[in-house]
Formats: sequence, structure tokens, C-alpha cells
Amino acid sequence: MQTTHPFAPRARHGYALLITLIFVTVTLMTLASLMWWASSNGMVTQQNELFTTAEAAAEAPTEIVVAQLDRDWVYSQCLQAASVYQSLTLPDQTAWPTKFQYSDGSGTANKIGVSIGLQVYTNALGSQFAGLAGYIRPCTITSTATTTGERYTISATIQEVVNATVIPLFQFAIFYNVNMEIDPGATMVVNGPVFGNQGIWAGTPNVTFNSTVAAGDLIYDDLTDTTNKNPWCVHDDVGTPNGNFAIAPLANQDSLTLPIGTTNNDPAAVEAIINLPPTSLGAPNANAYSTNGQMYLFNRSDLIISNAASGLSGTRGTNITIWYQNPNNPASYLTPVTNDFYALKTGGSTNVLSTVQGAINNVSNVLYDTYSFATNVSFYDYRESDTVQAVQVDVSRLNAWLVNTNVTGGNQYNRTSFHDNGHGIRSIFVYNKVSNTSGQLPAVRMINGAQMPFTMDPNGTGYSTGGLTVTTPQPLYVKGSYNVQTNSGTPNAAFGTTNTAATYPAALMGDAITILSGKWDDAAYTSAFALSSRNPTNTTINAACLEGIVQSTNSNYSGGVENFLRLLENWNNTSTTLTYNGSIVVMFPSIYATSPWGGSYYGVPIRKWGFDMNYTSPNKLPPNTPEIYTIIRSSWNAY
Repeated sequence: MQTTHPFAPRARHGYALLITLIFVTVTLMTLASLMWWASSNGMVTQQNELFTTAEAAAEAPTEIVVAQLDRDWVYSQCLQAASVYQSLTLPDQTAWPTKFQYSDGSGTANKIGVSIGLQVYTNALGSQFAGLAGYIRPCTITSTATTTGERYTISATIQEVVNATVIPLFQFAIFYNVNMEIDPGATMVVNGPVFGNQGIWAGTPNVTFNSTVAAGDLIYDDLTDTTNKNPWCVHDDVGTPNGNFAIAPLANQDSLTLPIGTTNNDPAAVEAIINLPPTSLGAPNANAYSTNGQMYLFNRSDLIISNAASGLSGTRGTNITIWYQNPNNPASYLTPVTNDFYALKTGGSTNVLSTVQGAINNVSNVLYDTYSFATNVSFYDYRESDTVQAVQVDVSRLNAWLVNTNVTGGNQYNRTSFHDNGHGIRSIFVYNKVSNTSGQLPAVRMINGAQMPFTMDPNGTGYSTGGLTVTTPQPLYVKGSYNVQTNSGTPNAAFGTTNTAATYPAALMGDAITILSGKWDDAAYTSAFALSSRNPTNTTINAACLEGIVQSTNSNYSGGVENFLRLLENWNNTSTTLTYNGSIVVMFPSIYATSPWGGSYYGVPIRKWGFDMNYTSPNKLPPNTPEIYTIIRSSWNAY
């Protein structure tokens, strides 16, 4: 007999319901968790998006300040008070989907936090400027943006540090404000930083760059690619890779130009720094000593030498006038310098020259008065096919005049106590008023420059600092070795060597710079004198050089860095060495000396060239070294 259990199925059904209820509960809990996670994640995502938006919004005021700092620093060479930048107009949020309340990072609404530090000297300017030193003023900019009218109130703060930077121009081994080309036939090693505001073309593997190389445009250095041939003229070498860079070069960098008081910093405009300033900014106008006036080297030079338009060669000192300039003497910014040299009638002769240190007893005997160290000379330039009418400065005689304590001597100007100038005579500006016409070229020439001038101490009994910067808007010639010994050093201690310990800081700045060896003969080297007979002697130049060049065209090569110093003698015929230590700076197209480079008027020397490492020290830079003003970003933080 079979017995049944009617309640067993009902129990199994109850168990299934329980299981179902458990699964439903778990599912609902999972769904709730997912919904909570989605909601939380959405809130976090929204908050993150608002933070990112606020971060971008906070950066906008900092960039407004950076733009204004850049304009003030680069074009005006000064910064305004921090309060001016703190109150700059905040970004217009009219079209923004999200609105923000701005503050300065410390809670002050509608302000930008700006603090400007003191200027300091540093040799750490950043990767683009490795190897350079300069003066920086750190500017810290802080901006906080807080959302308004949103579900979440989110704040983001941006803090940016930028350095208002001054870089002495002669700290570059090579600096070009125009397209730079370098293509020497012999080995050339460049040990200092190189910068080109436009493009750079390295046309040979003979060049090795051991420091930074940067350009505002492209750097052409691989001639296996036919598109990287010299882009500016037909002068090129084909098929050889030229990448001899110790540090990878940087192309398309921000340009670095000299501030000239306007936003127009093209090469032609930059030439103004070596020219006569506008009347409103020229000495003896007090504005000459303002920030804008000091951009012109005329206003920064201790002596100003000039001649009249009728000044001719062959007559010693015709119409030469010299002024001493002292920016700390408002009563007389320019003081006429007393003549120290006279041409006297002696007996039956009317052309006898004499140095007179005191009063003239019989003024009727004076043919004319002038200066012992400045005169007019004439010689021929084979590249320009012109007769050069030059104002000539004899550095050796200038040295003698500077220590002369007689009433007509220069000791009264050279002593550091004179009119509280603070330093002696370390710079001269020479302006030649001879007209620039066909067959005639106005210029300036330095001779007997083996030893630079030195400044007397206030007692006039010893030496202080020394050196000389020469500036002219005309072509500049140097005859013989230049700056090869100090006042107390061994004669010619810096001759034929890259060791510049026995030199003073020196600079030559002009429309073009031509080196004439000590064997150059004004009288013999006429237009008909053959190149083969113009044999030079070994020559050393220790000076930073700033000049113009004749730029490359489709048919003419500029001559490149290797020919930035012009030559007129047959250097290769005698295997003669031209030693050069300095800084190579090309800023503008030449205005006076405009004939293109070529090889028919000179022979190539043995080049023994190097960057003068003295210039890496601020107290060893040449007087009146031009300076580049730029803004360098240092750090950027968000929180």
C-alpha cells in the first residue's frame, strides 16, 4: 500500500519563492549600488570637468599678465609696478558657458596676484639658453578661478613664474639677427652658444658646435637632402651630412632681438643702435639718459669724436671735434675736450707739427689746433672699389693722453672722480660726416691698438679697470694686432693664442669690420697695386665684433661666418695666421660697405678663431655691451 505526503510539493514551492526573493533583493541591491556608483562617478566627473575648466579659466589672467610683462620688458626695457599688473582687465566671460569669480590666490576678488622679485645674476637661464648667463627678475603670477551658478563650487589656482631676463649679447659665440650661413673650408670649432633669429645653414662637416645651437626658423644641416641646401643662394655643397652638434639643435624658437623702443625689430631697424639717435633722444638732451635713450650707443659712449663734412684726408685733424660725455652731470652732459695738439709755424716752414701742453705765447704761429690721437687719413678698399676717407684713432696716443696730467691732457676726464662719473673713459663713438658718394667711403680706423686704454684710480696714481668699446655707424677698419696685452703685462702676451688672460674687455661695432695687418701700406696700396704683392703679417684681434653684412642673394654668397671679418690682403700666399678671440654678432644689412663678398681681392688666412671665455663673466664683458631683453618661462603649477 502506497502512502502519499500531500504537503511536500508545497514546501518545495516555498523554498523557490524564498530563493527568488533573495535573488530579487541582491539584484535590487546591485542595481542600487550601480546607480549610486554611477551617480557618484557622475558627480566626480562633473567636478573634475569643472576643475579642468576652472584651471583653464585661471590660466587666462596669468597669460594676460605675461603678455603685458613681455611687451613692457622687451620694448621698454622696464617693468611697471606689481599693482599695475594686479589690476589688469580680467578675461571677458560673455560667451563662456561657465562663469567664474576671479581672485588673486589670497582671497582678494577681481585681482591677479603678481609679485616681482629683485634682479639677480644667474648662469641657469633654461635649456634653450644653456651655457649663457644673465640677469633675471622673477615674476610670480597667481590666479584663482571659482565657478559661479553651478551645482558645485569648484576652485582652481594657477601659479606661473616667468623671468624678465637680460642677456648680454657678447655671451654668444655667434649671434645672427639675419640668416646665418657657415661654410669654412678648414676645420672650425665653435665652443660657445649660437643663436640665429632667422634660419641657420651649416654647409660643411668642417664645423663642430660644442654648445647650444638655436634658430628662430629652420636649421639646414643635412645636405644629403637636396631641400636642405643653402636656401638663400646657389653657394652650397652637396651630398655630405653636416650634423656636428654636441647638443641637438633647436629650430623654430622665439626670436631674440635688441629693443629699440618700437615693436619693429627687423634687422634694418636694429641698425639704429649704432647710428645717431633721434634729436629728442640724443645727447645733450636729458632724454638721452632715459631707458629709451640708452638704447643708442652714442648716448652711452664716454668720448664722441666727429669731423665736418669738409674733412679731407691728408690734412692732420681737419675739423676734428671731441666731447666728453657724463650722464651724471646735468649742467653739462657734453663737455668739449680741449685740444692738445697744434700745428705751428716754425721759422720759414708752415707745416711743422708740435705737441703743446701749455699756453701758446704767439697765437699767430698756430696753423690749426687738433688732437694728438685723432686725425683724418685716406686709403683704398679693394672690395668696395672706393677711396676710404677715415677718421683715425691712434689707441697708443689715446693711452698717453688719458694719463696726461697737463691742462690739455685727458687725466681730468679719465679719473673716476671726475664729475662723479663712476668710471674712466672706456668707450668712444666716432661719426664721420664725409659724404658717402661714388668712389668715396666714409669710415673709421683704429691703429696701434695692441694695448687698450686703462682707467686711473681717483688719485691718478695707479690703474683701475681697462678696456675700450668703439662704435660707429660707418665701416670700421683695424690696422695691426688689437688688444694683445694689459698695461702691466708682457708685451704681446695674448698674440697668436686663444689665451686671453692678458687682455682687457674690448668691442668693435660698425657697419662692417675690416682687418688690415701691420704691413698694410696706405701710400703703396693704390687701386693698381696687385693682390699678389699685398702680403700681410700674422695678426691677432681680441675683441667682440658687432657689424652688418651683405646678405646672400641667388647669385652671391654672403661669405658666411668664416668671412664676417673682411680682409684685403693676400693671406694665403704667405700662410699667414689671423687669430681672433671674441664674439661674432651680425645684426643688420650693411648700409655703407655694400659690395658683395668674393675671392678676388683677398687670400684666405689660416684662421685661429675662438670664443673669448672672459665674456661668460659679467665683470669681463666689454663696455657698452648690447643686451637682449626677453621673458623666459620658469615654472607652472596648478592646484
